[in-house]
Formats: sequence, C-alpha cells, structure tokens
Amino acid sequence: MRLLALGPLAWVFACSGPAAPDAALCQDVITRMCLARPCPGVNEQLALGNNDCQSTLLARTGCGAEEFAFSEPSRDRILSCRLPLVRQSTDPNRAPACEDVAEVLQSCPDVINFLGGRQP
Repeated sequence: MRLLALGPLAWVFACSGPAAPDAALCQDVITRMCLARPCPGVNEQLALGNNDCQSTLLARTGCGAEEFAFSEPSRDRILSCRLPLVRQSTDPNRAPACEDVAEVLQSCPDVINFLGGRQP
C-alpha cells in the first residue's frame, strides 16, 4: 500500500532537477526551428537563405557559447515560446508540426527577431 502512495510522488520528483543552462535551452530552440525549416515561413522569417541553419542561428544568437545568458527576450519568454515546439514530442530529433511552428512565428515575433539576429 505504501508503494502505491509513493508512486505519484516519485513521478513528480523524476521531472524535477536543476534548470537547463540558458545556452542549452537556446540551442534546443534552434535545433527545433532548424528541423522545422521545411515549414512555410521559417526560412523567410529567420532569413536563412541557403545557409546552414544551425551554425547561422548559433552565430547570430551567441548561444553556442557555454556562458550564454538570455537578456532580451528573457528566459521565461523563450520557455513560453518553446512550448508549441515541444507539443508533439520532447524528442530533440523530431521536427515540430508545422502548425505549431506557425504559432511560434505568429505569437513570438521577439523570439523570431532574436533568432534572426535582429534587435528587439
């Protein structure tokens, strides 16, 4: 009986732990947006042209550096805008659905500007 009571508690603690560093969070968003490159509007709004998506966005944002820290947009804003990108799956190798990417492109212009290398 005690094991049944402890089961939900163990589940809660399994999802807790230290927050990912800002650099890792930023790199995750970049990875997911690059996987979504075939979706309408991604290339255009991120001004990628024929450039390599990952290296271009890492260079623009500076989040390839281990000491990277969010300022504008804030970490909370990035987390909020990342939600649609992980709606289908938290697997970092699975592309988000294009409708979820479209939600980010429309609802998070500050994040798109950040990834595009434009000032807020």
